[in-house]
Amino acid sequence: AGILGCLLTGTLLLLLAVELPGCDAQDQDLAAFQALNRNKTLLAEQLLASYKPFVPPPGGAQVAIQLALYSIVEVSTAKQTIQIQGWWRHYWADKRLIWDPALCGIDALVFSFDEIWTPDNMVYEIIEEIPSGVVALTVYPSGSVFFSAPRVSTIRCKMDLDAFPYDTQQCDFTVGSMSYDASLVDVVPRSVDGESWFVENEGQPPQMKTGIDLLQYKTNTEFSLWRVRIVSRNNYYSCCPFPYPVVTYELVIERQTTTFITGIMVPIIVVTLVGFAVLLTPAPLSGARPGISVSVMFTTSAIYLVAARKMPDLGRLTLVGRLYIVSLMSSLLMIFISILTTAINLVMAEDNSNRADLLTMFRHYDSDKSGSLEADEAEKALNALGIAKGDRVDLMRACGITGKEGITLDDWLSLGEAARQLRPSTQGNIIIGAFLRWLNNRGRARDKESAKVSDDAAFNAPP
Repeated sequence: AGILGCLLTGTLLLLLAVELPGCDAQDQDLAAFQALNRNKTLLAEQLLASYKPFVPPPGGAQVAIQLALYSIVEVSTAKQTIQIQGWWRHYWADKRLIWDPALCGIDALVFSFDEIWTPDNMVYEIIEEIPSGVVALTVYPSGSVFFSAPRVSTIRCKMDLDAFPYDTQQCDFTVGSMSYDASLVDVVPRSVDGESWFVENEGQPPQMKTGIDLLQYKTNTEFSLWRVRIVSRNNYYSCCPFPYPVVTYELVIERQTTTFITGIMVPIIVVTLVGFAVLLTPAPLSGARPGISVSVMFTTSAIYLVAARKMPDLGRLTLVGRLYIVSLMSSLLMIFISILTTAINLVMAEDNSNRADLLTMFRHYDSDKSGSLEADEAEKALNALGIAKGDRVDLMRACGITGKEGITLDDWLSLGEAARQLRPSTQGNIIIGAFLRWLNNRGRARDKESAKVSDDAAFNAPP
């Protein structure tokens, strides 16, 4: 009755404006619009006459919330945060804001946040929230209230990146009241169609009938939204006798792996395989193996350093990091094998050439074809071999030749080997050269008898 009295003036003006003769349609529409606004103002003033905006609705309020997700703006693995953009929709009823819509045809009123009571819901895991403009509240004749607040929210999200770039992350965030417990405010999720909500089955893709609206969702280039799950529960705290209702959103996102596979993993694997292919090069080209192996290692390191800008900064190894270490260790192994095989080939080549030279020299200076070098023949041969006179006695004593009348072929080969070891290593690495020669000496001791037959045949062959 009070509201009806406050609207009589506005209603009368509206009727006069519609029935007023001599006015065109445009003037009548303007008068009707002004009268309707006057009615809304009078109705709002009447509803707020004794309204206390800091007091919850009588009997408590059930606040239904719904997230209309627009996009996943950013997923920061370094900061362990996820940034989402969307509209936070709130629905509740306030019995103090009921009126009869038949009065002047007012179907809705708009209020500001400081005029009527609003829930103080917020995301518990929020780090930063950017509001987008001023949001008004819409009230309907039944007393139901609705507002949709656009927000860009940065939320904490603990991530496990051991399987990067094949990782799947679950970001959970909780929405609830900061001041009102369950005796005053009940927080529940709201489905897209406004009916009862339900919890999705584990492992199922998101459906349209859920507590999150995905109709306007824009896909992210790095992560895809794989599953949405909503849980409503009560949180109990030691400070308070009543629980606090909350709604937990579980967003499961899966990383798009195409960029990381084609830009990081495939190049590292290909370069590593190329490094192994170096070992298939023939022996005449084996001198290039160490250089190619080092180039493979540097190429792998360069790929990883460039790719590290796109990878998460963590204190532990990811799948890509483990792949890089395996590739790097493979490159180091290939370098070692290349150097070793190259040194073996060069030493064997040197040994073979020295042995052939020694046989040629022996045949050349054994002028009488007696099979041994006499004193004058041995003197000329030792000079040609480059053995200084001061070293000859020691070498001959070490080879067991002292006291013999002549130098046989075996003695000559032993002298040549001893003389070669006195000279600097032709490979420039004394340690590797000495080790390889030790291996060669062991092999030579085993096949010395068989080699003697071949040497005698070569010696007796016509020049």
